[in-house]
Amino acid sequence: MLRAKGQREARIDRSSQGDAGESAPHGRLSSSRTVRDALLLLLSAAAGCVDALSYLGLGQVFTANMTGNTVLFGIALGQAKGEEALRGGVALGGFVLGVAGGAVITEGKIERRSVWPRAVTVALAFELVVMVAFAVGFYLSGGVPSGEARYLIIALSALAMGVQSTAVRSLGVGGVASTYITGTLTSLTEQAVNRMRLSLRFRGSGEQRAKQRTTPNRNPAAILACVWMVYGLGALVSGAAILRWPSGTVFVPVVLVTLVIATAVLRFRRYQHEEGPKSWSERV
Repeated sequence: MLRAKGQREARIDRSSQGDAGESAPHGRLSSSRTVRDALLLLLSAAAGCVDALSYLGLGQVFTANMTGNTVLFGIALGQAKGEEALRGGVALGGFVLGVAGGAVITEGKIERRSVWPRAVTVALAFELVVMVAFAVGFYLSGGVPSGEARYLIIALSALAMGVQSTAVRSLGVGGVASTYITGTLTSLTEQAVNRMRLSLRFRGSGEQRAKQRTTPNRNPAAILACVWMVYGLGALVSGAAILRWPSGTVFVPVVLVTLVIATAVLRFRRYQHEEGPKSWSERV
């Protein structure tokens, strides 16, 4: 009897040690996913800054938001405004090349169970190099590029944003895109309506509510809302700053992307192949 009791205590002790051992990596990964979400917000802010800068300083063209840029491109063509159409076409071409370049870097190199794959950091490093070239050109022109230099700066800005779009997309965070804000807003609205509908449907059923809370949320409303707001905030900050610092404001998105890369290198060097609990944005 004493022997059986000892065996039961040993099993309990091993079980408690296992739980303690597993809680550390789970907590670590929950934190990693939170850091990932914060980095996505920084990238969204950088995209908002770039769009504001390009619209105000590069002749009313968007280099991150291709939905709006396509509309401007179409209007310019319809009104036979060749120079404006050329600016829009250069932005579209640069963005597509950036997406292609980002795909070459990340395609087939994304670990399915990784919170932040190394290939994403490499793609963002490439984006940073292009953004630095864009910022230097914008700065040297006094914040108002003209002539052939303007088209080169537009192409560099759009190229950088295309790379960023692919890098963010490859992270696989449902509905989140740092440049495709129309899609982000659409996903956010759908998510909010679905959650409201399910809440009303399962009202009064404790079992169903518990099931709803434990069901994985593949399209987190919290991070979607934050991406949309931060993108607008980035545009707001750049729009206000460019009035007082026309040429220097361009370095704001450069600093943001640099911060993202530095954090990713320091934070995701280890444990990037582990998978654990969802982050705050995926639990909301």
